[in-house]
Amino acid sequence: MKTFMVILIGFIGVSAIYSQEKPESPKYALSFGIAGNFTLDKFNGSIAVKKILDDTHQIRLYLSPSIGSSKDETDNEAIIKKGTHEVLSLSLGVGADYLWTLLKDDDINMFGGTGLSFTYGYYKDKTVTPNSSGDENISEMRSPSTNLGIRGILGVEWRVSKKIGIHSEYLLSGFYGWEKTELRSNSLVNPDRTALENRLSLYSGVLFGVSIYL
Repeated sequence: MKTFMVILIGFIGVSAIYSQEKPESPKYALSFGIAGNFTLDKFNGSIAVKKILDDTHQIRLYLSPSIGSSKDETDNEAIIKKGTHEVLSLSLGVGADYLWTLLKDDDINMFGGTGLSFTYGYYKDKTVTPNSSGDENISEMRSPSTNLGIRGILGVEWRVSKKIGIHSEYLLSGFYGWEKTELRSNSLVNPDRTALENRLSLYSGVLFGVSIYL
């Protein structure tokens, strides 16, 4: 009987200790986002991992792939055979953000941040036009590019549960980029040429996403 009472008291004591402990706060989160110009023929989104430093500060590493393509037929009334116009656009961005909480009210918080990014892009535009002699005029433009940028973030997140958050954020980015444009054609009227360009550009957009806290 004494042994039973000792075990029972010990069990109650251990239960009381663990019941007073708070559940561990999440240390990491996986985020999946879709940009506002996402369509069926153009994927534009991001995949990110967030390291939660404390209740108000996070570090986010992200990967942003984008792909879009289209193919149309061109019509020339003087020629029965139709031509084609193809466009392919690819880009891959990587970067890091530092985020902090600006305002918090229960399950809703407003956050801001800043970050650095690196993006590689590739653009291809090809037009095939038949002519009256039965041959085809082919013109093609290829344009690889590289961009370094800094961006600012302002967003709102709703913590649906301890593990799930839904967020929307506004992004404003400034880029310095290098672009090489190559024009190729089998027409004597439009000879081949290559151009190099450095430029500054601004981008703004809205990202909608969900975060899974681990």
